[in-house]
Amino acid sequence: MSIKKIKIGGVQINNGFSGQYYLPYSIGLLFTYALHNSKDKKKFDFSSIIYKRLNLEENIKLLENCNIVLFSTYVWNEQISLATAKKLKEKDPNKFIIFGGPSVPDNIQGNAENFLRSNEFIDVIVHQEGERSILKLLDEYPNIDYKNTPNISYLENENFLSNPIIPRLKNFDDSPSPYLAGIFDDLIRDNKDEKWLASWETNRGCPFSCTYCDWGSATNSKVARMHLDRVYAELEWFAKHKIEFIFCCDANFGMLPRDYEIVLKAVELKKKYGYPHVLSVQNTKNARERAYKVQKLLADSGLSKGVTLAMQSIDPHTLKSIKRDNISIADYQELQRRFTKDNIPTYTEFILGLPGDTYESFSNGVSEVIQSGQYNRIQFNNLSILPNAEMALAHNIKKDEIKTVEAPIVNIHGSLDETPDDGITEKQQLVISTRTMNLQDWKKTRIYASVSEFLFFNKLLQIPFLYLCYEKHISFKELFEKFIKNDHGFKEIKSINENLRKHAEDISKGKSEFIFKEGYLDIYWPPGEFEYINLIMRNKLDLFYDEAKKLYSEYTENDKESQEILDECFLLNRKLMRIHGEYQDIKLGLNYNLVDFYNSVLELEKIEIKKQPQNVQIIKSDLVFKSYSDWMREVIWYGHRSGKYLCDIKNLYEKNEIDKDHSNLIGPYIT
Repeated sequence: MSIKKIKIGGVQINNGFSGQYYLPYSIGLLFTYALHNSKDKKKFDFSSIIYKRLNLEENIKLLENCNIVLFSTYVWNEQISLATAKKLKEKDPNKFIIFGGPSVPDNIQGNAENFLRSNEFIDVIVHQEGERSILKLLDEYPNIDYKNTPNISYLENENFLSNPIIPRLKNFDDSPSPYLAGIFDDLIRDNKDEKWLASWETNRGCPFSCTYCDWGSATNSKVARMHLDRVYAELEWFAKHKIEFIFCCDANFGMLPRDYEIVLKAVELKKKYGYPHVLSVQNTKNARERAYKVQKLLADSGLSKGVTLAMQSIDPHTLKSIKRDNISIADYQELQRRFTKDNIPTYTEFILGLPGDTYESFSNGVSEVIQSGQYNRIQFNNLSILPNAEMALAHNIKKDEIKTVEAPIVNIHGSLDETPDDGITEKQQLVISTRTMNLQDWKKTRIYASVSEFLFFNKLLQIPFLYLCYEKHISFKELFEKFIKNDHGFKEIKSINENLRKHAEDISKGKSEFIFKEGYLDIYWPPGEFEYINLIMRNKLDLFYDEAKKLYSEYTENDKESQEILDECFLLNRKLMRIHGEYQDIKLGLNYNLVDFYNSVLELEKIEIKKQPQNVQIIKSDLVFKSYSDWMREVIWYGHRSGKYLCDIKNLYEKNEIDKDHSNLIGPYIT
């Protein structure tokens, strides 16, 4: 007589990226650990795993035959997970529901109790690492000894009970890889049309304790490492299964000496199998030399398209407030210089709304980072409060006078089909005011960030701004603020500012961080990119350039040569913009060495501007798009970090080498 097995389902809903989905790694770890360590492995049937957003009824249908359902919850899946669990319990009160993951609140200040009492359909919540707790719950089901199960909270006869947290795993010999154990084999076989992404650990833990992050608060301790044999075997599994994109979950990749060897292995496998295409890592902020070598190897092998230098802020008071120790500006500049020399693009991250930050410190910080050589991209992230971050503690909320607004979670460049038709929207708590940055200043700061993205990082006015900064000694802060404050009489500039003010106001009232408009690929755009597309689609780009040139000519109006240079900067910048419909190569005559100047600044070896006539050829014919939609996708979306905004300049030559009659030249040189 066969014994009926206990059916166990897992829910780890992830967002899709261009139709690709992450394998549910956390659920896979729990299933694998239980199978490897259970006292009675044969009593379990690990069946359905939900890995992507489905409507509520589809979730219920997939899980209705399960006795136990494990939910791995994050900010991007908490609401649909709760709704699914509630519906399951309503249909079958005997179903055993377990919640874990970063969105399950720790037992601090009554948070865990409040969570359970608000969601009484949950039987048990698991805090922090879940492997050992889940094993004990499954092994003892249905007669569970709750009192001796670590890391859990639960309600018993309406009384809230919470058990001690045990030390984290230091050895992973008893925690096999779900990839190597075959836990995803059925999932992959049953979903042949899916393109899979992979989450991957080579170590676990973070020795830092930034207050806005729930990683350090949860794992603050020495880093525990997976054996290299396992790490290498997983890499080979990814390669053989044609996993294009691997996201490495390590908090500080490059911190450990062996990390370079791990990348070498990935490079070897890419050469052998053609996979992976990308290995995305979170760069350590320490170990500067090792970090450089790791990132250079990733870039040289094609496994990385660029390096993120996560600063978040450079203001000392703010950094102290959030317990973050950045690399110094000098070290930042040195890394920037070396990556630039190696032709590896870098990106810097700033968080908007951090306690301790002010409008002045934020805006000055952006200006300083640009002047330190970040000409490619600053990614501006709005601060949100994570449930288990130190910043979320009541005494910190009170001390820093943090005010938040509940806003929907929408991914940058996320598609409209991610907007649920079941009415269940994921939520986040966005910070819109602190003791040092009130609501008005927050909106002012949000607008400043959007303007800097729009004007400088989207390359619209990059060349004029570099000239005005380095030759006329006007700070980038002043240049951005001039655009914001002096739009009277400039119809397009005023319209852009009004849109950006409305965007900041909308966020402060709980609307989306990003902007959607039907016909703009039906995705959500950051404000600077949205305004750029708007200019093009309304055929207002040249009017914008005319207005901007008039606005910034106030800096040069009393100096004829300076005005000539600024005019040429605007002309060159406009002609370099890659726009759908502009596919004829341009021969442009210049009176000054602006191309050499621009390239020298980008290479962090600035030369002086001098009167030196040049003819340049701007290549417009190398990329031809079938439609504005293709242009938006390839240039603005896919190209926003790779410099596709601007066309290439080739065949730089002296005046007398071509076009002696100047009949094919445009620009001031022929006037």
